[in-house]
Amino acid sequence: MPMSAWRRTIALCPPITLRAFVVGFWLIGPIVTWPPSSLRAEDLTFPQIIKVKYEALDPRVGGQFIIWVEREKIWYGLDAKVFPAAQSVDVSHITPAPGTTTITFITVTGINSTVPDYFHLSGNIRFKVSGMRIVSSNIP
Repeated sequence: MPMSAWRRTIALCPPITLRAFVVGFWLIGPIVTWPPSSLRAEDLTFPQIIKVKYEALDPRVGGQFIIWVEREKIWYGLDAKVFPAAQSVDVSHITPAPGTTTITFITVTGINSTVPDYFHLSGNIRFKVSGMRIVSSNIP
């Protein structure tokens, strides 16, 4: 009498493997079939605005702040004569609508300056901060 495909599979598998499969399916089955309605995320509202304010740890010395825009670097605090240190930095990232480019506004006040430098940038902006701390932010 020929064996069915199912019986051949059972005959070829050791009983421990089959038992492990049954126990694993018994444990993982409820997790896989959990209703997706309990995993809903809140819808985003636009415009998305993120604001962060940095201030120097030591107001007399200032802090370093480097902005990377595409292939350009803008330095604050590298050299006292050429690139004076930053006393405070305000950064605002605004995403106007889904799928649009982020617009970034950066205000940098130098140590020996009362007039801040303003940067209006778009695209991928990265920056490095050292010698400064976050004073305020709306990031949860």
